Amino acid sequence: MLDQADISVCSATHLPIVKEYGNRMCLVKIIDDALDSGMHVSPGQIVLGLIMNILSTRSPLYQVEDFFKDKDVTLLFGEAMSAAKFNDDAIGRVLDEIYTYSTWKLFSEIILYTYREFKVDCSIVHQDTTSVSLWGEYEPKPGDTLEINHGHSKDNQPSLKQFVLSLLCVEGNLPLHAGVHDGNSSDKKINGSILTQLPKIMAGHGMAEHEYIYVADSALVTGNNLTIIDEHILFVSRLPANYAACNEIISKAVADVNSWQDLGQLSQKIVRGKNECARYRAQESTVTIKDKNYRALILHSDAHDRRRQKSIAKALVKDKSVLIKKAEELSCKKFFCLADAQAVVEAFKSSKFHDASIIIEEQPIFGRGRPNKNDVRIAKTIQYNLSIKLTEKSEAIKELKEKAGCFVLLSNVTTEKKNSLEMLKTYKEQDGIEKNFGFLKDPLIVNDVFLKKPSRIEALGFVLVLALLLSRLMERAMRSKIKEEGSSLEGLNKTATKKPTTHIMRHIFNSVSVIIYKGKRLLSKPLSKTQLAYLRALDVNTDIYTKIKFIPLYSG
Repeated sequence: MLDQADISVCSATHLPIVKEYGNRMCLVKIIDDALDSGMHVSPGQIVLGLIMNILSTRSPLYQVEDFFKDKDVTLLFGEAMSAAKFNDDAIGRVLDEIYTYSTWKLFSEIILYTYREFKVDCSIVHQDTTSVSLWGEYEPKPGDTLEINHGHSKDNQPSLKQFVLSLLCVEGNLPLHAGVHDGNSSDKKINGSILTQLPKIMAGHGMAEHEYIYVADSALVTGNNLTIIDEHILFVSRLPANYAACNEIISKAVADVNSWQDLGQLSQKIVRGKNECARYRAQESTVTIKDKNYRALILHSDAHDRRRQKSIAKALVKDKSVLIKKAEELSCKKFFCLADAQAVVEAFKSSKFHDASIIIEEQPIFGRGRPNKNDVRIAKTIQYNLSIKLTEKSEAIKELKEKAGCFVLLSNVTTEKKNSLEMLKTYKEQDGIEKNFGFLKDPLIVNDVFLKKPSRIEALGFVLVLALLLSRLMERAMRSKIKEEGSSLEGLNKTATKKPTTHIMRHIFNSVSVIIYKGKRLLSKPLSKTQLAYLRALDVNTDIYTKIKFIPLYSG
């Protein structure tokens, strides 16, 4: 007869898969070897535990211990241990140790190993920044290298203090390098700082000059940053609209209707039977900035964004209302001299987007009394009135709308290396890094009580970016397998997907539990076909749920 005391059931979910990918990154060992500080717990295990939490419920740090209470901690970490290991004191101390060692130095050590193991392509490097708003005062203390202060809020929270997170990604969305900066840091200066470090960062991945391309938004384009780039770094960016050259070459391109090259659509998104993705056209040109010529790719998208269309509509309404007011004032005037009326008509100027057609109308003014015996009234004088009709300048408005759909990419990459279509695709992959920011800005974690020290904010940023990396590596594995086989996986609502995400994968394995009886483990029920398909796509064996695999631990 079974003794209930010998049996326990633990929620497993997708966490053994997270552990497996952590092992492939050699995460625990690299962190433990770096933070050899005499701690009684393994810093690497604490970090891995935080990553598991982040890729699950994303509980605040003070609830991480509770998160592991119903988990098979021995299975997940390769040794008999309790959830109490993840108490708030241990987590806080590990964050402090990470910062003391050098947060992003440790991150680089993990990245170098991981990217070699996973054979990650580092030839295209995307950069972007975001602001992270925080509640609380965050008064600076002596020794703080990070200032939590007010700055330009990309969260639309100008009343809150913030810090700025910068990220470099490769293959679209795999983090390569990261950093946290003062809340009022300028994107232009952050770009300059990264450009200075970039050759060294890329050399660590075996990339020499001209073997990689740096992609960033328009904040990259300053005289100082272009000087740093010089001939050493290939780049693609967006030419800022406040550069006079930007409007000039767009106007020229719009006027030269026969020189557009149709690039087609970069992707397919069918909504109600219609393809909603933008269609692009391109023209090649050059731009001179500080006596240096750069390649300029003028692009037109037929999917004008709503903000631009609204601004155009407002501009046209304003343009017309100003002209109407002037016309009404003029139509109230009376002229008794034709030459005066003609002079006013000649002096009247139409607006930018509307024409005023003015007709001089004669109005006879009769004296008092009856007509003569022949019933003829003789005019005493002639009054001249102005009749005004407004019409749209259709060509000017068309040009305005055409320009609204245009933007310019600036680069020193030759057409031989990247043609127009390849250049556009390279820049549009910037979307991958933007999607990463939503993952990294979880308010439950970032505003936690443990983060009153700016140093801990930086250290937690390190953990969050590691969690992002591990998540993206799992997605990369699944999607690569699907592409290789021409297959798909079951997504949410049992629909097939060729782009599975970690979120979907977590949902698929949410019901998996492990029964432990006298030290032996077995699944509470067999894995489903869908779960087995996911494990196959992830290149993970089913024994991750039943076999304890040793993780190299901190030896101190």
